[in-house]
Amino acid sequence: MNYAFAFVLGLLPLSLQAADNNEGFQATRQLTGELLNDKESFGGKVVDTMDVADYTYVQFAHGKEKFWLATSKTKVKKGDSVSFSDPQTMHKFHSKSLNRTFDQIYFVTTLNVKPQF
Repeated sequence: MNYAFAFVLGLLPLSLQAADNNEGFQATRQLTGELLNDKESFGGKVVDTMDVADYTYVQFAHGKEKFWLATSKTKVKKGDSVSFSDPQTMHKFHSKSLNRTFDQIYFVTTLNVKPQF
């Protein structure tokens, strides 16, 4: 048997698994966008905010619903408007620094803040 051929055949399941993971990631990303009713941007009015070492947690209202997000430390206060895109959603996330478990939280890399005047 040709060893190079056997090696390639051995890698095939790994490459298929990687393709499935990428498809799963893309499907989750699309579903999150659909659930948020906007694939480009999502946000609302800040209801609560907490800072810990390197992160800012923000609760915001979007319509009648309230959501939590976490981002790198950002200046934001109650009443500000925030928006973001491309969130990563986690369920049952436990924050050790807050000693709190969030049923659902969005992790975002960039948070756009429009201060309340």
